[in-house]
Amino acid sequence: MSWFRTLRTTGGIAVLATAIGTTTASAAVEVTRGATALENGDATAAEDIQLRNDELVASIAVDSAPPWGVAPGGIIDAAPIVDGEPLRDKVSLIDFIPNNWSSWPTSYQRFEVLEDGPDEAAIRVTRDWEEVTLTTTYRLESGSDRIHVVTTMDNTGDKAYESILSGYVMWPDGGNLFGPAGMHGTEEGETTDAFADWSAAYDENWGFVLHAPYMDRIDYSARDLYLKHDLAPGESRSFEGWVQVLDDGSLAPAVEAEVARKGLKAGAVSGDVATESGATVDRPVIVVEKDGEPYTWSLGRNGAYQLDLPEGDYELYATARGFADSARQSVSIGSEPLAVDFDDLKAPGQVAFEVTDKATGEPLDAKIQIAEGQTPLVGFLGRKTFFSELDAPGKRTVSIAPGEYVFEVAHGTPFLATSEKVSVTVPSGETVTESVSVTRTTTPNHRDWFAADMHHHSDVLDGFTGPEYVVRSQLAAGLDLTLLSDHDTMANLDEMAALSEQRNVPFIPSIEISPSWGHFNAYPVEIGADYAIDSGKAPVQSIIEQRDALGAEAVQVNHPYIKYGYYTNIENETATGGYYPRHDLMEVNADGEYEKTLRKAWNHWSRGERIYLSAGSDVHDVWQYASGEVRAYAHVPGTLDADTFVTALKGGHAFVTFGPMVYPDHTFGDDLKVAKGETATLGFDLEAANGLKAIRLVSDGGKVVEKRAFDGAVEGRAEFEVTATKDTFYAVIVEDQEGKKAYSNPIWLDAMSHVPAPEAADADG
Repeated sequence: MSWFRTLRTTGGIAVLATAIGTTTASAAVEVTRGATALENGDATAAEDIQLRNDELVASIAVDSAPPWGVAPGGIIDAAPIVDGEPLRDKVSLIDFIPNNWSSWPTSYQRFEVLEDGPDEAAIRVTRDWEEVTLTTTYRLESGSDRIHVVTTMDNTGDKAYESILSGYVMWPDGGNLFGPAGMHGTEEGETTDAFADWSAAYDENWGFVLHAPYMDRIDYSARDLYLKHDLAPGESRSFEGWVQVLDDGSLAPAVEAEVARKGLKAGAVSGDVATESGATVDRPVIVVEKDGEPYTWSLGRNGAYQLDLPEGDYELYATARGFADSARQSVSIGSEPLAVDFDDLKAPGQVAFEVTDKATGEPLDAKIQIAEGQTPLVGFLGRKTFFSELDAPGKRTVSIAPGEYVFEVAHGTPFLATSEKVSVTVPSGETVTESVSVTRTTTPNHRDWFAADMHHHSDVLDGFTGPEYVVRSQLAAGLDLTLLSDHDTMANLDEMAALSEQRNVPFIPSIEISPSWGHFNAYPVEIGADYAIDSGKAPVQSIIEQRDALGAEAVQVNHPYIKYGYYTNIENETATGGYYPRHDLMEVNADGEYEKTLRKAWNHWSRGERIYLSAGSDVHDVWQYASGEVRAYAHVPGTLDADTFVTALKGGHAFVTFGPMVYPDHTFGDDLKVAKGETATLGFDLEAANGLKAIRLVSDGGKVVEKRAFDGAVEGRAEFEVTATKDTFYAVIVEDQEGKKAYSNPIWLDAMSHVPAPEAADADG
């Protein structure tokens, strides 16, 4: 297929339909059973079902385990077909979710082939969710780039469901996300501002569009398209959608499909794209805005473009990789074709960054972001975030659209330093050099405290970040060890280990075991160990026992109180296997209801239960989110490696932080023996790149027993006198001037009736 694939008959407009030229034989649709032939495919079982025509291929999981503990029955592989050959699988999961990623207790899944080509194929999947029967039909016609999906929810029980979120979800393997139009960039919320009912995942050479006319809200950056609804006993509700598979990153076909299914009147616009000097822009992108919001775009070739739009008023501009955007042109689309040319694009320039430590002149791994200036809408045209090179710390040359910029340059912000802002003018066709010095204000390594982000993803399943950029991002964040913990796979651990060794940085290999009712990190695992459980079916006991099977030292409960967190589902009585108190650590997550986690930890400690805090960012996309936004600092006075770090973390010799540093006189996790009625001093040295604001001492149940205030100095000291009346714990919360906090593990106070005298030193002592 060529780029003229997008120029077909839609909404009654005749446009080069003969360019496709497919025959009935080549357009036949078929159903097959067995493992997918797609590169990187996850459908590996003999009973899995494949749907295929000349446009696309998709796999429905029957015996293969879908990700995140979801029940079989959804699409786990899909790819466009180009010149008769399928491209690489780019889908993790496309499925109907009955209650917003809640745990999904299900007892059966049934599969029926309703139609088996050559003109049409249809598969019916029947599953249960609690007392609700879910019936989904997947239908694919010959010559179509869209799978039609319809799901019916039948409440066969006595339970009334109120205000649940149900609908189709589409999670790609990497790439970029868009939509729905009018809400692009919104993480979650009602679709009041949306003026299209589809969202997309895409890259330069592929695309998937989920059409969901039922939706009234989105989640996870529009990967989930939901309807908020009730479902009374005996009630039935139907959801209809379409999964569109594209062979490049143009989203114009999404609009064409929208025009066709809604019967909209539409018209065509076409033209040429050139630079201000008259040179043809070989691969332009034409972006369409409606009411000031991005709506769609089309990829051109050899300086020409063409797309169809519903009748109405729009603004168009042309752009390309590294080029400055053209001026916007207003158009009114009607029944007559329009010609709109662009001849004012400016060719790219370059900025060569060199980032160093102001005190020592040594190069620093750095994260460089565009704070002001042009940033591409279309993901494969460029980014707003850059990282210094792995083999050349502190250096990065960026090809970028010419213009005026403000860059934010950071190393370890806000833990080790504050970021620097620099203004740069980038001329077209030229390279400018920008040297940036960063002042480091805190030095935890000098006190044998070292940091790692204990929850981080790469580019498998829902991740968007290749292993090299995981390492580059973590080093730019000022972390002392690297870590990778992908969902139910060790696929990228070897590469991460090699990249970390290249920089002589200790690496903690991990895996995130991911049932639908709770996620768990085991670490450090033995790379290549046999991970054989199906997390969608395994009870918590089997999951925790993977600690031994994988050679791990510790198991961490990730984001315990989000909707698919373990502690949430313990309370809901939907965690398979119930409560099994054999985990070692609880995660303070960058975006995971961590205040509830803290309260739970304080309650554990009040009962003497030594389940300690860890921390992780759960980053999947380092260009959008910050590695190490929250991190664990562990005290490792000897050799630093994965084992010594995790041993210290498991022993509670650590604090977790969003910014401030706290160094105790008595190590966190240790016992302080004090005679009953006697007092002891708990002392803490403090540092904060943003300046210190306060420290709070907490004890039983997390009650604040004392507080100290600070005036914004980078360094400080706090001491608290405590009296031993009973066995208890003390922990601290440290806050900086920006409101960022650190949370410590406990110091255990043992109130002794008699404190033994220290043993005498031997003759050599």
